[in-house]
Amino acid sequence: MRKSTFVFLFTFTFSLFASLCEGQYTVLHNFNGTNGSDPQGGLTLSGNVLYGMTTYGGTNNEGCVFSINTDGSNYKVLLNFNDSNGAYPMWSSLTLAGNVLYGMTVLGGYKNNGVVFSVHTDGSGYRDLHNFNDTDQGQSPRGSLTISGKVLYGENCFGGDHTNLSGNGTIFSLDTDGSQFKVLHIFNGSDGRCPETALTHLGPTLFGSTFVGGANSDGVIFAIDTDGSRFRDIDTFNWGNGAQPDCFFALSGKVLYGIATASPNDSGYIFAVDTNGKRFRDLLEFGRATGVASVVGLTLSPGGSLYGMGNGNLSPDSGFIFSVDTNGNNFKDIYDFDGINGAGPAAGGLVLSGNILYGMTSDGGVNHYGTIFSFKDAGLGINNPSPTTSSINVYPNPSNGEFTIVAKSEELRAKSIIEVYNVLGEKVYSNPFTFNNSQFTIDLSSQPNGIYFYRVIEEEGGLAGEGKLIINK
Repeated sequence: MRKSTFVFLFTFTFSLFASLCEGQYTVLHNFNGTNGSDPQGGLTLSGNVLYGMTTYGGTNNEGCVFSINTDGSNYKVLLNFNDSNGAYPMWSSLTLAGNVLYGMTVLGGYKNNGVVFSVHTDGSGYRDLHNFNDTDQGQSPRGSLTISGKVLYGENCFGGDHTNLSGNGTIFSLDTDGSQFKVLHIFNGSDGRCPETALTHLGPTLFGSTFVGGANSDGVIFAIDTDGSRFRDIDTFNWGNGAQPDCFFALSGKVLYGIATASPNDSGYIFAVDTNGKRFRDLLEFGRATGVASVVGLTLSPGGSLYGMGNGNLSPDSGFIFSVDTNGNNFKDIYDFDGINGAGPAAGGLVLSGNILYGMTSDGGVNHYGTIFSFKDAGLGINNPSPTTSSINVYPNPSNGEFTIVAKSEELRAKSIIEVYNVLGEKVYSNPFTFNNSQFTIDLSSQPNGIYFYRVIEEEGGLAGEGKLIINK
């Protein structure tokens, strides 16, 4: 073989290997204005189809609803907003139930105060479920709807006080057919002001945050029962521990992970708080530790890491994708946007499927109207832990699919959750359990032969143990 050919092949192979190690970034779609512009929310995944909204663009430049296959093919505008049916969905993702998408717009509708709408996944069957008034119901809905059964829950950033048209915002519910609209809570400023993200649903309780308000006017984290009773602030920000929470919570067990966008260094924190409010901790301050000016969205991977996007000194013009452990350690900039492939990460954050992250940028791309992208990395799906941990033991391993888990400490003999993932990061088993006589049995015999990974999560959300399972029938 000629030396030049050998050098070329070596260089090509090395470059390809390095590229694969760094992850594979693909622009799935470039918005062009007519088919949407400036997406500020997140994507919703169903099978191999992604659904989302743009804040501007479309036929009337008031935003649109779209779908696209995960390989970037078959992009379709499903609905163009025209003011009467809503306008300018802001920081919103769509909520999917069956073949129906539910969403909100910040303006438009009968009183131009925003609407709740539904549309089928093929773009047919649009319904205006609710028009907000400018008094007690609230106005300017932001963020996304949360669904439980046939009930939708959401928030308005303003309104709710007929004596003050600006108001402090509301929490509301309505049935998926548009009936039974209820105001569950009207914020008064001292208990929070201007909620603008999605509610997180856990059992009979909804969790959320307000951007400002509260005892220190720096925002709050709150909980409220789904029937509107027992509203309580579970944490109040005080600038020293961060301020202006503006995030979609990532939930693991009974721990909420979120973002405070401001801090003494004008950068903000990633934080964690128990759902009972007893343990709040700042995990990572952006500016001082990372050179990051701002972060949007948090997504929790099966491997126990948080993924999001940000702007800052690491990539000041265009932004980047990052990962960080749930204890705040090992912050990594795993991909930089360069403007051509997107710029300005959309506030809705990322959605994870297997080892692929999907997201949007609100700017950049070929036409400078934003992009839809995918980022594939083998490390995203699940961490590759050691075969067992010191506190957990599993036998037999390998097995025919039936495994017995043994807890070696008294602390683990309380209510916990076990989750099992395949090598693609897809969850194949999840079950709450209580150790009886220090052990518990799981049955994975319906799964094919191969390597799997398990995680044992304590009742309070901590990781009790993790390891590798091998099925060999």
